[in-house]
Amino acid sequence: MARGRMEVLEKDEIDRIDAISIRILAELGVSIHSEKVRRMLEGEGCIRSKEGDRTLIPEDVVRSAVSNRSGRTILLASRDKKHDISIPCGRIFMANGGEAVYVKNLVTGESHRSTIEDVIGFTILADRLPQVDFLWTMSGATEQSSHIKELLEQRASFEYSAKHYQGGAMTARQAKEMIEVASILSGGEKDLEKRPIFSVVQCPFSPLTFEGGVAEAQVELAKGGIPIVAMSAPIAGVTSPVTLSGTITQTNAENLASLVISQTGKKGAPFIYSSDSSPADMKTGSIDYGGIESVLMHAGCGQMGRHYGLPTMVAGAGVHEASVLLGTVQEGVPLMMLEALNRSDLGSAFGGIDNALGASYEQMVADAWIWEYAREFARDFKSDDEAISFETIRAVLKGSSYLSQSHTMKNFKRENMAASRPEMAPPARNAVGGRGALIRKARIEAERILKEPRKKSVTEGESKELDALFRKFRSVNDPA
Repeated sequence: MARGRMEVLEKDEIDRIDAISIRILAELGVSIHSEKVRRMLEGEGCIRSKEGDRTLIPEDVVRSAVSNRSGRTILLASRDKKHDISIPCGRIFMANGGEAVYVKNLVTGESHRSTIEDVIGFTILADRLPQVDFLWTMSGATEQSSHIKELLEQRASFEYSAKHYQGGAMTARQAKEMIEVASILSGGEKDLEKRPIFSVVQCPFSPLTFEGGVAEAQVELAKGGIPIVAMSAPIAGVTSPVTLSGTITQTNAENLASLVISQTGKKGAPFIYSSDSSPADMKTGSIDYGGIESVLMHAGCGQMGRHYGLPTMVAGAGVHEASVLLGTVQEGVPLMMLEALNRSDLGSAFGGIDNALGASYEQMVADAWIWEYAREFARDFKSDDEAISFETIRAVLKGSSYLSQSHTMKNFKRENMAASRPEMAPPARNAVGGRGALIRKARIEAERILKEPRKKSVTEGESKELDALFRKFRSVNDPA
């Protein structure tokens, strides 16, 4: 099968980035703000720098970590088994974005601080949208105490969707508690390890730094067989070199260091190479997710992940504030098509606005609708002898026509989008719905879904077990 794809690095460039990444880790090392994790790494052959503030990772340690994971598939299990994801498999599985601190109605312009009620609302919406393959916490439960916030978000996602959930842990204790929550819904920790119903995004801090609690959480999660997504997110010109190649190289080094940490926790622990790199807005120094260079960085990092035989999460598909200008779904397709051509296994971004600081219900719907068509740019198509069909060409050159050939009748619906999906025909593509028509339509759909009766995805018995577990969590954190 052939496939639409985008690649930016040649073989010699991949080799150069690999070699310099190895040199960075061996000579410059990483800063790990956890003495416990540093000692663990030193036990595996890493070296404390002369100044004592950095951990140097020799090449043989890196290569050993890569060999422990290279070529292995990863299961991101769902609780109903209908939405299981096994990667790599040649397509992009998409999630919504996260974790916003406010929610905005793009039709009225009104906004409010995100709460646990929004966490539930976005979970229900993501569960109902077939284009969303797995879940992130779209908006945070900002009114909750920090020690319980992520746990409540995880619980809400489990309670209102059976799809795979991807969260994050800030401390080792929180990581253990997340495993406890998921174990109730999986039949125990051993069953959870076999079928992990959640995974975690553990971000290195650029440049080449690992916060102590996050690193310790990553070790605990690796021990439990929970897949780790090492989402390195440097900002070119601010927290990484301003050049594309320099940012890709630093992102690569951060991913390799994260892989070593995971494999130190447990040999063979599931690991996903990831990047959310972006250029900076050089006027303000802030993230510019809409920058053209973001797509190129993602594509290059995806090539590096595949070079090591690792599954990747390097795609971001969202049109952000541009949605308010769109009249039809088709007008938004060009804004997503390049990310669709990115050879990534996982991606996220539906529903985000304001460079992921905000979230919008109607934005999530509009992004999902647009992705439905944008992803077709990367669909598989046959390129074998039967698909090319020398004999059909011969017949036509002898006086027949392609329209009369059985080869045409057999294949046209699969090969021609406008034939199989009339809404993608040129008249529909060029139709003008009026500025803002798409987002207004998406708002109506979001409201329709959210007004439906809520149905929980957990049993009454599981809910009671979760209640008891959360009482324990709260008593430990709030003993008074």
